[in-house]
Amino acid sequence: MKNKNSLTRTELLELVPSAFASQQSPKVSNKYTFISTATVLDDMERLGWEPFNASQRKSRKSQDAMFTKHMIRLRNGDVGKIGDSIPEVVLTNSHDGRNAFTLHAGLFRMVCSNGLVIADTTFEQVKIKHQWYSFDEIRKIMDGMLEVVPKVITQVQELNSVTLNDDQQVDFASKALLTRYPKGNENLNVEDLLSPVRQGDRGDQLWKIFNVVQEKLIKGGLVFNDKKEKMQKLRPIINIDRRIEVNKKLWELTEAYV
Repeated sequence: MKNKNSLTRTELLELVPSAFASQQSPKVSNKYTFISTATVLDDMERLGWEPFNASQRKSRKSQDAMFTKHMIRLRNGDVGKIGDSIPEVVLTNSHDGRNAFTLHAGLFRMVCSNGLVIADTTFEQVKIKHQWYSFDEIRKIMDGMLEVVPKVITQVQELNSVTLNDDQQVDFASKALLTRYPKGNENLNVEDLLSPVRQGDRGDQLWKIFNVVQEKLIKGGLVFNDKKEKMQKLRPIINIDRRIEVNKKLWELTEAYV
């Protein structure tokens, strides 16, 4: 039965029109094989995975918008929650020859409507080159995703069992900041990164600290003063590749504290 909260095709078409391209960009080579994201979505729905969130890269040229990179997050109603989070599959693809069709494992945290992407150390991303595609192949990949869920449950339990003292929390937040700003950002106060948005996120458990810091680095909203003492607000990470990259680095960093 289709989840009433999942995205309809009409909604998807509005959010990610490039996912419904009927052919590849005319700029790609003859070696490129068109893998329709719409076809993949149909196949994944047959396997019980439904779309709940979608976005696509902004294009400066209108003619490129129909082929640009897009990201769709899918859930399976038969897969149970992990604490306050829902396991997801994160699909990325494009029809302009710049990206392979890729699947990542993810988690969606309900209390903050924030999507996490799990590092390759837990589930290595699966890339399908634009040379072939079959339903049997996507079925094998999704079976592999389901096999990872128990491992993710164990990891979340471990993160919940680890506590960090004040110095360790500052150390964690300082290193987490480098995942978004490799050269550092002296305008941002590390202590502010550790300040929970919600009362329920207060605590010294590593899982809670990770979620607090991750939400602020990915979704932005943190208020700070720049070098000219002018008030600024940290912007969310919009770029699809950058969002996934920072998410995975944060997960890897958190694993190192277990």
